[in-house]
Amino acid sequence: MLGWLLVVLAALARNGTPTAPSFSCWKQCGSRWFLCSWPPHGPAGNTSYLLTFCYTMPRLCQRFKVGTRTTYTLKHHQVYVLTNATAWVEARWGDHFHRTPNLTLYLNNAVKLDPPPAGMPFNKSGGWLQLQVPWPPCHSGSQPPQWEARFRRMGDRGWLQVTCKMAMAKDNSVTCALGGHGAFEVQLRHKLPHWSSYWSNWSSSIFVPEEILASPVLSYQLGKLGRDGQRVLRLAWQPAPEEQGHVTYTLRARMLACRCTKSAEEDAAVLGTEVTAHNLTLSGAEYEILLMAANAAGMGPTQRLHVPAEQHADLSFKDVSVAGGTVTAWWEAPSPGLVYCFEQQPLSEAPKRGVCIQQDFPAKSIHTERGTLEASACYRLAVHGWTPAWGWSTFATRHHYAGNASLVVPIHINASARDATIVLQWSSSARAACPGVLAKYLICHAAEGENVTYAEVDTTASHYTLRNVRSGTVYRVGVQEVMAETQGTCSPRWHFQTKALGPQGAAWNSNLKYLGISLCLPAMAAIYQLSKKRARRLLLPPLPKPMGSKAIQFSAAEMSQGQPRPGFVEPSEKFSPAELLITEHPGKEMTDVGTRPGTPQPGPTAEEPVGCEKELPFAYRRQDVLSPVAFPLPGSTSCTSHPPGEEEEEEGRWGLCQPLVPIPLLIFDKPVIIRDGKGLDPSLEKSDVEGNASRSRVAWGQDLATHFPASTSHW
Repeated sequence: MLGWLLVVLAALARNGTPTAPSFSCWKQCGSRWFLCSWPPHGPAGNTSYLLTFCYTMPRLCQRFKVGTRTTYTLKHHQVYVLTNATAWVEARWGDHFHRTPNLTLYLNNAVKLDPPPAGMPFNKSGGWLQLQVPWPPCHSGSQPPQWEARFRRMGDRGWLQVTCKMAMAKDNSVTCALGGHGAFEVQLRHKLPHWSSYWSNWSSSIFVPEEILASPVLSYQLGKLGRDGQRVLRLAWQPAPEEQGHVTYTLRARMLACRCTKSAEEDAAVLGTEVTAHNLTLSGAEYEILLMAANAAGMGPTQRLHVPAEQHADLSFKDVSVAGGTVTAWWEAPSPGLVYCFEQQPLSEAPKRGVCIQQDFPAKSIHTERGTLEASACYRLAVHGWTPAWGWSTFATRHHYAGNASLVVPIHINASARDATIVLQWSSSARAACPGVLAKYLICHAAEGENVTYAEVDTTASHYTLRNVRSGTVYRVGVQEVMAETQGTCSPRWHFQTKALGPQGAAWNSNLKYLGISLCLPAMAAIYQLSKKRARRLLLPPLPKPMGSKAIQFSAAEMSQGQPRPGFVEPSEKFSPAELLITEHPGKEMTDVGTRPGTPQPGPTAEEPVGCEKELPFAYRRQDVLSPVAFPLPGSTSCTSHPPGEEEEEEGRWGLCQPLVPIPLLIFDKPVIIRDGKGLDPSLEKSDVEGNASRSRVAWGQDLATHFPASTSHW
């Protein structure tokens, strides 16, 4: 029995804390009483319990009769606390018996801590919760206590449990991963690092608000600096969302040129969640406004606002003098105060801390301040004082330019002869960029031999126009800066001469140029089109079109019935028709020069006379094919098969009055022969054709009124 108990104790010692919390025995931190408890296992009031402890050293067991209760308290001297022990509970009611699982523990370290206290400071960043926790009083050793947390988002029911890490540092901080942004409800518990200790109960819920990831957006309205040396800055921002919980705002005004430690705390204002607007009373100095929002999760990013410095004409020094780079300023205190600051700030550099003097000064007291100024720089000189009743206010302020640069301004002259004007242009100098130092620009100009004329422009101007200048005249001009405390003079040291204008001026030259360009382009386009058409006619002449020719034109006398109708084509020489026409006979070859050798000719049929052809069909006669005229020649036979009266009744009926013969023509200096039914024959030799054409004349006729009533075309 004892050996079995030792094996069980060793196994449980290796495995650590028992997992079944139904039966437990522990003591509180610093207490000498042990409390053992277990759940009921039988009928209440009729079940008796027996608590048993068996120890490793000494090897013995202790039994405690508990009765019907489910808890039992043991004094420290009643048990062995410096050895491993195995404990269990036996329950009996009637004939029933029940025994709890064995519980192994080291009684001296079986400590159960109190729950973590409420109100532990914490902050949250990036989903990690960091808490400042107390150190347990009964803890000893190098290992830190163990911590666990369970959390849930606001509105959820289920818990998510995580293990936290504790840093061994002076602040005893514990970090738990919450796994995201948002508002959470968190509970914590802890235990000593010994395996026999117990987890404490869960702490009360801690509300962890959503962390502030963005600073509040500021809107502001800055008032003007008054004669009392103060101005009001009105600030406003949006209220924090409900998930961020209770938010506090810290508003701080930092005077950059004067940082006196005595009044630093008075410049900070802590505002509650319900506040979304606040007014700050500032002096005329340069300020940096800081707005910081914080809640239980921590502080959000800082919102910054820059307020530039301002000056007032009534707030001036008694006197300011500069000698050898040292400035001396005299000022008068308008009211009593405790602290004042002398500011000498170069505008082109980062803010420098002024001289803060901690001493009381009465009203109407005159003070003298000295400082060192660098060359060629604009300085802001100011005196600010602090009183408990009014805070910070400005007593005196002005700008001073340290440098001995010339007041003469280099200019650029732009003359326009057309408009009779002269434009003087210049660039602003470093002195002009210093507020209040430069009063104006003085312009002087005069024509050669005339008096000087003066003009003034403000400090923001960069050019001046001289009007009504005369052409071909020498002028003298000058521009000079005028300081605020001086009157200023101007000397016209720059010379220039205007151009002489011509009779028409330069305007006509540009007008003629534009006119010439506008007329030249259409003319060139027209010339190009004409040249293109003429070149096409010369290089690519058109082919002859018989239907489009006017070679055939007859007068009214020639078209009358009493006159003999000439042939369609008349030769230029007078020849006899007998010499011109040669009749071809069937079966014989042509002997004339116009007959192609070896070409058989059709002979006359039995019904028709020799040398005649039958009447052409109407469809063929409507074509633009010319045939010989119907004039009978001496010795020829008429081929007309219809009486003359029928020619008027039926349009287009006419017959050939003579045999068809080859006709040599000269077209475009090319010999061409028109044969009967064969078309053009250019195969003849040129010499034969030319000889035959010189002595041949063919008379063609056609009833133009009948067959070509609307045609005036010719070859």
